[in-house]
Amino acid sequence: MLLLIAPIPSPSVPLGYSNAERGTFRRGSSRRRCAGRPAALSSRLRRERPGRPAVRVAGIAMADKYLRDPIHGSIAFDKERERLIIDLVNTREVQRLRRIRQLGALFLTFHGAEHTRFTHSVGVAFMAKRMFDALAAAGQIPLRGKAAERARLVSVASALLHDLGHGPFSHLFEKVFNRRRHEEWTRLIMKSGRTEAGRVLRRAGVAEEVLAVYGHTYRPAFVSDIVASQLDADRLDYLLRDSFMTGVAYGRYDLEWILANLRLARKGRNGDLRLCINGAKGYHAAEQFVIARYLMYQQVYYHKTSRAAEQMIRTALQRLVDAHKETGGFPEPCPAPIRRLIQTGGDLPVEDYLRLDDWLFLSAFQEWSLAPRGAVDPILRDLCERIGQRHLFKTVRVKADTRHKPFGQALEGLTRIFHTKGFDPRYYLLEDDASDLPYRDLAYSDRMGTAPEDIGLAVRGKIVGYMSERGVSPLIDSIRNEPRKLQRLCFPAAMRSAVERRLKAFIASERQ
Repeated sequence: MLLLIAPIPSPSVPLGYSNAERGTFRRGSSRRRCAGRPAALSSRLRRERPGRPAVRVAGIAMADKYLRDPIHGSIAFDKERERLIIDLVNTREVQRLRRIRQLGALFLTFHGAEHTRFTHSVGVAFMAKRMFDALAAAGQIPLRGKAAERARLVSVASALLHDLGHGPFSHLFEKVFNRRRHEEWTRLIMKSGRTEAGRVLRRAGVAEEVLAVYGHTYRPAFVSDIVASQLDADRLDYLLRDSFMTGVAYGRYDLEWILANLRLARKGRNGDLRLCINGAKGYHAAEQFVIARYLMYQQVYYHKTSRAAEQMIRTALQRLVDAHKETGGFPEPCPAPIRRLIQTGGDLPVEDYLRLDDWLFLSAFQEWSLAPRGAVDPILRDLCERIGQRHLFKTVRVKADTRHKPFGQALEGLTRIFHTKGFDPRYYLLEDDASDLPYRDLAYSDRMGTAPEDIGLAVRGKIVGYMSERGVSPLIDSIRNEPRKLQRLCFPAAMRSAVERRLKAFIASERQ
């Protein structure tokens, strides 16, 4: 048998790394991994040191721990260098993200959008690793030795855990049970002494550092930029992943060129090093990336049918709460975690919150839709049946200038018609206001008190400008600091003619 032994890139880097970048991946060297292999090959593997590439045996890459991913190929984690990441992936709290869809209710519109927060989180960790290693390969990381290794590990761990606190149906859950946003739940889960993820982080001594990354107080500051910024690992993953899984092309961009042109630079002599793009070569790829996000919001995330499905699920959750307030009862059957959620209004202990996921609610919706009449509130039962059978509400888009007396009067008359037809307008005539800010510049961030998100242009270690400047990108200049709003009404198909007749003067064309 002929054995081919040659340097190869890590399986975690399927296409995009340079030779210098490939050299940053360390392979394990334990005797256990060499057992059962030819003596010459085992000797070669035992001699490997950090910074050397892996080997190929008969065309098969000898990786450590890796996951097959539809977007990034093989995502590899070194069992020694990245033991913390592997341990975190295997915790109960990260595995729970397998039971929460990345795009909430969009699977009811785009049938391929079945991917989960887990697959996205692993992809974000991989993107953070690639970004850090691309910066290191370009000679941009100012740290050396253990300090650089620790900053790298903190950035990858923070990226992996960034969505840890999401509830069922992601952002829909927060609109009803809004005691805490998912970012606060993430911090509580990590601080809890009863969670596996919290124990793993404390055992590794990085819990406070990961929390500092989320709070943008970690130093060096560029680590927080890798995790949360206008050009972060989160967006680098979800645009490609959501575009692929929904079957559209809007979210595609030149990932490899962005990675090749990532830079660290300062604004002024004493400023922190921030994540930037090469001002000479990378700004067109960054521009494409920003526009890709803008188009995904307009054509996918804010698609009219997607928004109707989301509003129906939000309204079912709201009716669940309202019916309990009105009667003091629960739908039957009602799982214990959902009972506690309703009783507390969302102010749950961490361990109870972690029992909530999409599977639990979708299963409950199914049971409630099939329950005998009288066992479940009739409005809740009807909404659950419509969701389960995909009898989604129809929509009309209303003009942006409808917040005035004539529109209010027309809407009031419409609500009376809904009542006469047996539809409570609180649950069957839904106002949907979708708003996104595609790009915020530094001035906007300062004014609103948010973290800066403008993409800096780097030349020789200095920030010489920003992507929002008209002379750099007229496209980005045209969308910066301008929220894009879509106002719609959602309602049952049986009420379409009444809505269109009553609101004819206020309905806008739907360009989608």
